[in-house]
Parts: sequence; C-alpha cells; structure tokens
Amino acid sequence: MGVIAHEVGNLDDAVELIAESLRINPNNSSAINNLAGVLKDQHRFPEALEFYDAALAATPDQAFIHSNRGNVLKELGRHDEALASFQRALQLDPNSFAAHSNCGTVFKERGQLADAAGCYRRAIDLNPRSHEALSNLGVVLREQGQCDEAVRCLQEALKLNPNSDAVCTNLGMALKELGRLDEALAAHCRALELNPKSHFAFNNLGSLLKDQGRFVEALGCFEKAVALKPDFYLAHNNRGSALCELGRAREAVDCFRRALELKPGYHPAFSNLLFALNYLPGTDRAALFAEHRRFDACYGEPLRARIAPHTNQPDAGRVLRVGFVSGDFRDHPVANFIEPVFARHSREQLEIFCYSNNAVQDDTTARLRSQVEHWRNVAAWSDDELADAIRHDSIDILIDLSGHTARNRLLVFARKPAPVQVSMIGYMQTTGLSAMDYRITDEGLDPAGASEAFNVEQLVRLPAGAAAFRPPADCPPVNELPARTNGFVTFGSFNNLAKVTPEALATWSEILKAVPNSRFLIVGRDGNAAAATLAEHGIASERVEIISRQPMKEYLALHHRVDLLLDTFPYNGGTTGLIAAWMGVPFVTIASDSTTGRAGANLLRPLGLPGLIASSPADYVHRAVVAAGDLERLAQWRAGLRAKLAPLLGDGEAYTHQLQHAFREMWAKWCEAAAPARGAGASPAARGAGASPARTS
Repeated sequence: MGVIAHEVGNLDDAVELIAESLRINPNNSSAINNLAGVLKDQHRFPEALEFYDAALAATPDQAFIHSNRGNVLKELGRHDEALASFQRALQLDPNSFAAHSNCGTVFKERGQLADAAGCYRRAIDLNPRSHEALSNLGVVLREQGQCDEAVRCLQEALKLNPNSDAVCTNLGMALKELGRLDEALAAHCRALELNPKSHFAFNNLGSLLKDQGRFVEALGCFEKAVALKPDFYLAHNNRGSALCELGRAREAVDCFRRALELKPGYHPAFSNLLFALNYLPGTDRAALFAEHRRFDACYGEPLRARIAPHTNQPDAGRVLRVGFVSGDFRDHPVANFIEPVFARHSREQLEIFCYSNNAVQDDTTARLRSQVEHWRNVAAWSDDELADAIRHDSIDILIDLSGHTARNRLLVFARKPAPVQVSMIGYMQTTGLSAMDYRITDEGLDPAGASEAFNVEQLVRLPAGAAAFRPPADCPPVNELPARTNGFVTFGSFNNLAKVTPEALATWSEILKAVPNSRFLIVGRDGNAAAATLAEHGIASERVEIISRQPMKEYLALHHRVDLLLDTFPYNGGTTGLIAAWMGVPFVTIASDSTTGRAGANLLRPLGLPGLIASSPADYVHRAVVAAGDLERLAQWRAGLRAKLAPLLGDGEAYTHQLQHAFREMWAKWCEAAAPARGAGASPAARGAGASPARTS
C-alpha cells in the first residue's frame, strides 16, 4: 500500500504505510529502499541517505539501490561520492541505463563534458527511446560547441516526447548558439505553453532576450523564474546581469550576492559581482580590492595545492612561447586592442598561441587567426583540460585578456599552468588571483604609489600606454560641426548602457536643462529605460532620441550627428572615447581615483583637452555647458582631433616592442629565480623578486 501511495503522490501516507511495514519486518531491504525513495521525493535527503545505507547494509549487491543512493548524494552536492555509487552500480550491472545516465549527469556537473557525453551515449544505446537521455546528450553537445549535433539530438528527443517542456527549452538554447534566433524564440515559447510554471524555460527565454538587447523583457522573464523557484541561483545571477545592463548596478549587486548564497561555488556570479561593483559611485577602493581577494580565497586557494612545478627550460634568450586566453577574439573591442600586437610581434621573439573561449567566430576571428602561429578553440574544454593543454604546449607566459568579464577562464590561471602569468586589456582592475603575476597598465591609469595597494599583481607601466588600439577599418571622414547646421547642440552617449548610472543621468539632465534647445542622442541596446529616467528629471521626450546598437559602419556615421559626448562615471568609457576622438567628437568626463575612473582623463590630457576633465558632477555640468556654448572652439576641436590622436595611437609598433621587452624581462626574472631552485614552480612576482620589468613613465 505504501508503494501505491507513493505512485499516486500521497507522500506522507506512503511514509506512514512503509514505516508500519518495517515495524513488522525491520530487515526488509526492499521496504527500506522504498522508504528512502519517498523521503528523497520529499527532499528529506539526509534521512533518505540513512535509509539507502541501511538497505545496502542488508543487501549490498543491489545495483539499483547504489544508483538511488547516488542520486541522493548528488542532491546533497557530494558529487564524488555520488559518482562512486553510480560506478559501483555499473560494476554490479554494466547494463544499468539509470546508472549510465546518472554518471553522465555527475560528469556534466563537474565539467567533464567528454565523459558525460560518453555516458549518455551508452545510456541511449541501452534505451534508444529515452527522450531524457537524448535531451541530456544534446545539452552536453551544446556546451561542447557541437551545436548542430545538439540540435539533431534534441529534435529526436522532441519526436519521442513532443510535450516535454524541458526538451523544448534545451532545443531553444542550442538554436540560439547557432544564431537561429526566431526558431529559438519559438522553442522557448512552446516550452512555456506546455508548462507555464517552468522556471527553466523563463530563465532560458530571458537569456535569449538579453542577448538580443531586450533587457527589460529579459528582466521580466528572470523575475518570473525567481518567483517560481526562489532558490534558482542561475535566474538570480541572470536577473543581476539584466539589471546591470539597464544601469541598475546596486540592485544587480544584491542579485549576484543572492546567487552566491544559494550556490557558493558558482564563480561566474562572483565575477559578475566584482564587475558590477565597479559601476557603483562611491565604491571604496580598499573594499573593492578586498572583494577581489575574497574571490581568490574562495576559488584560487583551494587549487593552490595542485600547482605542479614547471618544467620550462629556463633560458632567458630563447624564443618565448606566449599564450593569450580570451573569449573576445571576434568583433569586440578587445580584438581592436590586441590585433596590433598579433600583427606586429616578432616571430624571432615570440611564438604566439591563442586559446579562444568562444564558439562564435567571424571575420575578425579569421583575421586574428592568420596573424599568430597557433590557435586552439577551447570553449568546450573544462578548466582542467585547458590547463593541461597549456602545460602540454609548454607556454612560458600566459596572458589573460578578460579579467572578470564574460567568458573569462580565471580558474585556469588559478591552476598556474604557466610559469609567468599576466593580465591585460579586458579588465582595468586587479584579478585578485595570487597566481597572477603581473598586470599591464600605464602611468595615467595607475599612477605609481597610488595603485599598488589595490593590486595583487605587480604593475607593469608601459610608456606607450596600457594597450594599443586599431581604429575601425573604413572610418568615414570627420564632418563639420553639426550644431552650425542644426541651430542647436546635440549631446550624445554611445557608452555601454550598463555604465549609465542613475547619478550620470541626473547630471546629464542638468546639462540639458542648462543648454536651451539642446538634444541628446543615446546609442545602445534598450535605451528606453535611460530615456524614461531623463523624463523623470524633466527632460521632454522630443529632446531625446534612442538608437539601438548598430553595425560598425552605421555606428561611426552616428558621430556625424553629435557635437559633444558625455562620458559615463564612475566607470569611464574606453573604446567609446577613442572612437569618438577619431571621429572628431570631444567628450566631457569626471576623473576619479580608481583605474576605471581615470580612462577618460587619460585620453583627454594627451589630446590637449584638460578643460573637459571634471572633478565632480557639478563641475561636469559646468564644463559641459561652457563647452557647448563655444561653437567655434568645438569646431576647432572637431577638425583637429583625428590628427592629434593618430600619432598617439601609431601603428602598434612601439607598443608591441615595449610589450615584448616587458615579457622578456618577466621571463628573465623567472629564469634567474628558477635556476638555483629548479622546480620550485612559484612565480618571481609572488616571491617579491626585483622591481618592475618595464620603466615607469
């Protein structure tokens, strides 16, 4: 009777009935197993585990009980023990479909995707009509970057069970990766038709909408997912990402912290948290640095004991094998900064390996790939697999181009697969990782004596700047000042809207009020929320124009409509300011004491425009209003900016030469330290060896 009650969902009755039978026959292992199963379905996992252990004490050779026990251990987060239970079940019954499938699930949780795929394929061999196994295999194949095969698997699963909301939403995720967005949207919507309470489907639909720049709609989906399942850590993390994109960083921080409370091991939420903290006005530098160090304590410290001695040949003069790790070897600002290095590096000095952590490839990817000696597509590789590959490639210096931005592989760097590790370009802050030896910067962004206390890495300041920059190809010429034709001044914001804080919008509204008849052009994805905030500050809607994200050619042409850009704060624009200056458009900025708050001033000073650098929001308003009131000076700036910027950018030759020299000095220090204590494996920077390997400008 207890089994029947369980089958019809009367779990409390089932517990009472099975317990009653056990009072009569306490050694009935089948009844003990059944009681454990009911307790598992009630989410009473510790009690369920006790009863599964009792069942196995009575009958230790029952494969299905080992498999059931593994499921409970998996729910408790004890994945290694769960895997051992499933593997014991397979020893007893090599043809156990459930055990093969469950092994696949544990391998997937551990990031061992190849092993997971093998288990699911074996399960499918045993039960070809299992839509669950086909769907699980499809998910793994998608994570391995094999999206075409993933779609085929998921479509086959859908044929077997057309009414599975889980299969529909998994199919939508795979279709999204292939760029088949309309089909992906239809799949997610179908999942929600089948199950309007599917938190997974709402989360996945939100992810699709977020990638399309539909942040408000995405936020609504994530909020529904959280309402349906308050402990769904992925939805909390994604909700934070959507809020961040909408300029609501304070709320985003709370979401990321909640995700980490629910899933402390989910390091992407911690990286998102650190990135969002950079957007908050008034963030204390010491507190921000402490959070970065906490990241290392949570994720770097547990890996430190696994760092093996490095066997690289300590020859200071040989060609260096240098690896670059990034998810942005594509049409992305990082590519504009690193391409001059790839194009102009000396093959007599460096042998470059690129580890591309993105399944998306485009024309920029192909161009970058043609400029380097070796290329690895690693998006589907686990951290252990990538770290092993880097060691196998005998990389001498490993470069992180992401920091805590999307698609970073910082936990690979935490494993210290290369003797010397360097962070540059992608994240203008410390990584916090003890395993990261150096960070490339310049004197303007990180003044000597003012930055060392907030960086775990040794700072290397290059005279040519923190990075080279390649202006976009086929830039249109600089045009005449639009205000002279329009009869009014047009301000603009072309920054990532995540940087557009409520404080910035309030300041910009004061500028618009102080400059009669002026207009404001906002370029970015889902800028309506920013426009709505400006309206709350009294700015009429007809004075504000929103243009969505544009292809590069059209984006560049939009500068022809703007007289003066307004930079974001406290996180300044980087690429945005460079492109604006190249297109003849000056900008007003606020300089602060953080690296991210110095970027605007770091560009305006060498351009001869210190008068556009403000020290406070009130000063920002004053300087913007004064600049807007002098059309003759705006026209002069516009006509001369590209000519002033060109020699500062150069062609990347000087920067690449200085970077290679810095790499050579980093390597020489490691060789010097490694020679008397071969195999120590520790970095010279970590041991405090020597001074900065490149002169401070």
